Amino acid sequence: MKNKITFGRFEATCITITLLSTQLFLNLPRIMMEAAWTAAWILTVYISLLALVLFTIIFKLYKRFEGKDLLDLGEHIGGSIGRIIVGVIVLFFLLYIAPVILREFSENIKIIALPQSPLSFVMIFFVAGMIAASYLGIEAIVRFSAIIVPIIIAGYLLIIAGSIQYTDISRITPWLGSGPYEIFVKGIPRISVFAGIILIYLLFPFIRTYRNFKTVGYASIGLSGFFLIIGVLVFSLVYQYPTGTESFLPVYQLARLIDYGRFFQRVESIFVIVWVASALLHLTTLLFLIVYVFKKTFKLEFYKPLIIPFSIVVYTLSFFPHNLISAIELEKSFRNLAWIISFLLPIVLLVIARFIKKNPKKEAGNA
Repeated sequence: MKNKITFGRFEATCITITLLSTQLFLNLPRIMMEAAWTAAWILTVYISLLALVLFTIIFKLYKRFEGKDLLDLGEHIGGSIGRIIVGVIVLFFLLYIAPVILREFSENIKIIALPQSPLSFVMIFFVAGMIAASYLGIEAIVRFSAIIVPIIIAGYLLIIAGSIQYTDISRITPWLGSGPYEIFVKGIPRISVFAGIILIYLLFPFIRTYRNFKTVGYASIGLSGFFLIIGVLVFSLVYQYPTGTESFLPVYQLARLIDYGRFFQRVESIFVIVWVASALLHLTTLLFLIVYVFKKTFKLEFYKPLIIPFSIVVYTLSFFPHNLISAIELEKSFRNLAWIISFLLPIVLLVIARFIKKNPKKEAGNA
């Protein structure tokens, strides 16, 4: 039985960009600078190109499996056992990153705007928004993203444009920073920056066609890569290495610099609005994916009864890091390994699936 809910390429691209680019509002520019020094922007360009190459391999392999998500591929290969194994792997992936992202956003908003509020109080607002949006369903989330993402992008570009006056090209010399080996060899695992691309592998049944899948994938990676590159580049041009590695919320620091006379100050207020909207959309998408994958993995009829229990799980797990620094370290670990799930897993499943022939009538009966 096919999904009745469908959405277009623009909506799917917007929601995928959210998962790929929100990390800009956390620590990505600083992490890139720690890895490549003055060549942080080159490393970002490099991993963006690698992501495009790997996605090209994936979408070409996907040609025979139009409309199938990762769990469907697992079922194609190994029946119910295959579906459950792939589902559990994806669930572990999502349940690792969602609490870490929730903790980071909550800690940061507490530091910036609500210093007197308990951390648990700040988190509750995010969790309440996640629950409410998840009850509305994936269609509402995706349609809303098509409205809010262009606004978030406009706010982000405003901050970048306002920061250009403080740039100095000498701050990105020497050009190769930490060296070619650190950038082009040890930098390969940094492709996990694009781990959010897993979203379109899970939403394939909702975007239906192979052509839509290809367009959304390229547009999402291309636009996100552009936003990441200009963010890291401008940050590197404003804050020279190693000073930039000590910055708290790099894009927020850029916003604080902007001052165009007495009537255009405190631009960081725009950052907070853009940041909270982006964070809420990002976290809501992660929560919905968790309950959706769990439902499909174990062939449950409804997903809504799972929203509250998994919200509690994510909320509880978010307290496991001792502090913000521990949460950042956990995210770094995730960013070094997430490529295995986002890029390697789909390639392995698709290669294996191509060697397994199924009876079309049997597959139609199981659909």
